[in-house]
Amino acid sequence: MRVLTVLLGVSLVAISGQAAEAQWGPCTGVTCSGHGTCMEEDEAGYCFCEEGFSAVGHTCVAGGPALDADDPPSGMHVVGVALAEVGHALRGVGATRADGPGPLSSFVPDDGLWCSDFVAWVYRAAGIPFTSGYGGGWHLTNNHMIRAWYVRRGMFVEQGSPQWSHVQPLPGDYVRIHTRTWGHSAIVRTVTRDTLYTVEGNAGGRVITTRYPNWRTHDRIDGIGMTTDAARRMNALDARTARAGR
Repeated sequence: MRVLTVLLGVSLVAISGQAAEAQWGPCTGVTCSGHGTCMEEDEAGYCFCEEGFSAVGHTCVAGGPALDADDPPSGMHVVGVALAEVGHALRGVGATRADGPGPLSSFVPDDGLWCSDFVAWVYRAAGIPFTSGYGGGWHLTNNHMIRAWYVRRGMFVEQGSPQWSHVQPLPGDYVRIHTRTWGHSAIVRTVTRDTLYTVEGNAGGRVITTRYPNWRTHDRIDGIGMTTDAARRMNALDARTARAGR
């Protein structure tokens, strides 16, 4: 009886240990200083901070990049920055740029996923940086963060939403893409009829241009983040959606 009790106790300890191991993750215990949310990608946890904070490790500290709202760059300028990197692997992105933020490889490990890092890098290089991430705020490290950044501002239009059938992506907008694993990020290059053309980092290990036919119903397109002139465009989109619903 005592042997059975001991064995049962050992079994319970083993089961408890397995449960604890199963519940552990890269964001376990990470509070981001109470000023952000930990988001996982590729077995790593990253802090997505509140407005007015930027990420350092697993903490959120006060401060972030200043945005030049009076004279934002055009979407075509964003696309130009992205297209200049087509064909480059991680170590080539930004390697020949004279101005900031420096080569993308300075911010991403060699074995890291970098499609979202590329989008964040392009926006920073183009003069419209993200906030609430790393590197003083501009560096949002994964597509969940980027999506949440647009959602927080009311600038993300999700496939299947009432606005989806009326949204018109413009050059420089953000595209979140479904994958079997962590998701993917892209930048709108242009839209021609029903085809969405993008620039994407870390596609086969390089920056590429590609296209999505029938993009409004494409099962990989999750949604569009309006990047330039977003407030006016969202107001106009909401108005069009309301009129169509009458």
